[in-house]
Amino acid sequence: MDSTDLSIIIVNYNAKRFLTDCLLSIYNTVKHVTYEIIVIDNNSNDSSIDSIKKRFPKVKLIINKDNLGYARANNQGIKIARGNLILLLNPDTVVLNESIQKMVTYARKNKDVGIIGCRVVNPGNKLQWDSCGSFLTPLSFLLKESGFEKVFPNNHFFGRRLMRYWHRNSSRAIDWVSGVCMLIKKEVIKDIGMLDERYFAYMEDMDFCRQARQKKWQIYFLSNAEIFHNSSASWKQRSGEHLLTSLTSEKKYFNKYYQQLGVVLFKIFHLYGSYLKLFINIFINNRIKAKNHFRILQWLLTNEI
Repeated sequence: MDSTDLSIIIVNYNAKRFLTDCLLSIYNTVKHVTYEIIVIDNNSNDSSIDSIKKRFPKVKLIINKDNLGYARANNQGIKIARGNLILLLNPDTVVLNESIQKMVTYARKNKDVGIIGCRVVNPGNKLQWDSCGSFLTPLSFLLKESGFEKVFPNNHFFGRRLMRYWHRNSSRAIDWVSGVCMLIKKEVIKDIGMLDERYFAYMEDMDFCRQARQKKWQIYFLSNAEIFHNSSASWKQRSGEHLLTSLTSEKKYFNKYYQQLGVVLFKIFHLYGSYLKLFINIFINNRIKAKNHFRILQWLLTNEI
């Protein structure tokens, strides 16, 4: 048996100022688990590599000449991981207390559980609602785009996608957990394969959990484990590309699970939702959101998505 309990894989892209805190939080909180840290750098230009080499010489570093995306880069780390458990962790996170230890302990004690997630909090200690939930379906996508999800977030029918009626204060089995912090048993990877590299970024975590569920693995949310997430730290200066990447991944997801009909519904619902949100944001003078929804309409109508 491999002597390493855990392989922690972090994909970095221009997140140097966050990555340092992330790595320090791992070293400061993980005490009773043998582990390795693998950082895959996706062609950062913010001196991330020099910083890692200087401050964290024990970290295994893979340096890519291009930005290969989240799924493909994580798979690079998975291929060389020696741990019996693999933790995918964003660079803009800070591990709180003994959260990793708690996740590892739960995984060891529960054979049917293949993937574990935890509470994710944003700046201001607010819950990040999109860190777990129910699988995206054409119906839940329509409820999101129509605005009913936002109007009735705590309703079990309208709020089904993010399950905001459940305040993440109890542990439970769930459909999917976010790749922001996702603990995976190596047996799951042997059973279903690695992350689907057709996703450049976004949706690959939900897709992976869905594949695992189809193979009867349980996905579990652990409420007593928690991380801090400074969301989208690497994308703040690239909002247009960020938005297009997210929408393209959603389309690929619908195509994979609902075939051509799913793609048609995705576009119809998105057109409806974007027109609605464009006019609402023009009315309330929110220029940034109005601009984003105008972009989405342009992409949809020109088939760029």
